[in-house]
Amino acid sequence: MALKGDTMDFFAITSKHIHALNSNEKDLYNHIIRNMEEVKKSTVRDLALKCYVSPATIIRFLRKIGFSGYSDFIAILKYTDINMVENQNPFVVSQEDYQIEYLKNIYESVRVLDQAKVDKIIQILERKPRIVIMARGLNKSVGHYFEYIFSGLGFDVIFPEDHYFRKMLLNGIHSNDLVFFLSYGGEDEELIWDIEQLNIKSKATVVSITSANNNPVQNMSHINLYVFADQIQFNDIDMTSRISMIGIIELIAYKYMERET
Repeated sequence: MALKGDTMDFFAITSKHIHALNSNEKDLYNHIIRNMEEVKKSTVRDLALKCYVSPATIIRFLRKIGFSGYSDFIAILKYTDINMVENQNPFVVSQEDYQIEYLKNIYESVRVLDQAKVDKIIQILERKPRIVIMARGLNKSVGHYFEYIFSGLGFDVIFPEDHYFRKMLLNGIHSNDLVFFLSYGGEDEELIWDIEQLNIKSKATVVSITSANNNPVQNMSHINLYVFADQIQFNDIDMTSRISMIGIIELIAYKYMERET
């Protein structure tokens, strides 16, 4: 078991094993990441029932990703959760230590990127759909970058920044459009309403990029990609890094470029 003094957490332990997981094991991994608060309170039987597998399958999976058993897994998961809470304001640690955590967040975001989901997005992009970007707050900065990159790739990109423009656009979404929702927390009520209306009015594919924690935007999307970052509030302003989100967008763009050359 990795102890607190080893500065190990769930992601540090599992990152070196993710490449060896099959699709079913990746589903288990994703379930754990997205439901950490629930899983840390669950017995092995509870988790097995949630994932529609046997307890023996859960134990084999945990050993494959670096744990000696279920109690080891839960202990590390609880410690990881404590770290996540403590890092709400990461600057209580030294800048040098924060730089390490900053890089780990980018590394983990790229490491757990689901290539099957990326391939689905690329397949849709190859049909040259209109791309619509939905974002609010600090995520709008990512939206501008997204718009710049994919406009440069030859796509028709629409980025309605204003609330009323987004509302009007929802009436003109086509079923072959590709709609990206950028929301780190995934709990923005206005964007949740937008997705609800979009799913009612069209059959457009909804892709979201959010944090790994279970959230409404993630659950209402056809395809969700998740990223990691330390949540930072300063003077009541959200300053959580969006660099991992930008990295995922770039990787999608680069993979598309690779296919097209």
